[in-house]
Amino acid sequence: MLIPLLPGDIAPGSPVLAELAELYAGNAAFHRLSGEFGPEPESVSPTEVAGALTEELATPGVGVFLARVPGSGGPTRRDEGDAVRGDAGAPLAGVVALLEAHPVDGFPWIGLLMVDARRTGRGLGRAVAEEVHDRLRRAGRPGVRLAVLVNNPAALAFWTRLGYTEVDRRPDLQAGRDCIVMHRDL
Repeated sequence: MLIPLLPGDIAPGSPVLAELAELYAGNAAFHRLSGEFGPEPESVSPTEVAGALTEELATPGVGVFLARVPGSGGPTRRDEGDAVRGDAGAPLAGVVALLEAHPVDGFPWIGLLMVDARRTGRGLGRAVAEEVHDRLRRAGRPGVRLAVLVNNPAALAFWTRLGYTEVDRRPDLQAGRDCIVMHRDL
């Protein structure tokens, strides 16, 4: 289940921020490839994670979503609109950043899909990606794009298995890293 990340979720001392920091630290291998969070990304601090997610949330058209393991119980909570956020207390399985429309091509883009590294190889990443695809289909979107770092063959293989194909190669807009742009029709 994808639950929108709220600004209060990344406030200092928030239990959600602590979960996110653990998730990010557990994905140190990815952060080494991306160059994010310095030479020791396994020691990423909650403050650094909050900074990165605050930047994402401040970007127009970007939504950040918590992926929770459904049906595992835990309390519900209410969001800023007073809607019940079911499974909000379920274990954090991952995080997704989704750009509504890329400024160049108009497609929605998955800017980040990171799952709990302790759960890789169990279909969790696929399940989260399929939930994103379903969400975009319901919104009438014909396709989705993302960029994979050229130096990340495991991610390239993952997205290829999910039906994505290469459409371009270019540096990313944020850090100029060499990327493979991939597309999937929905």
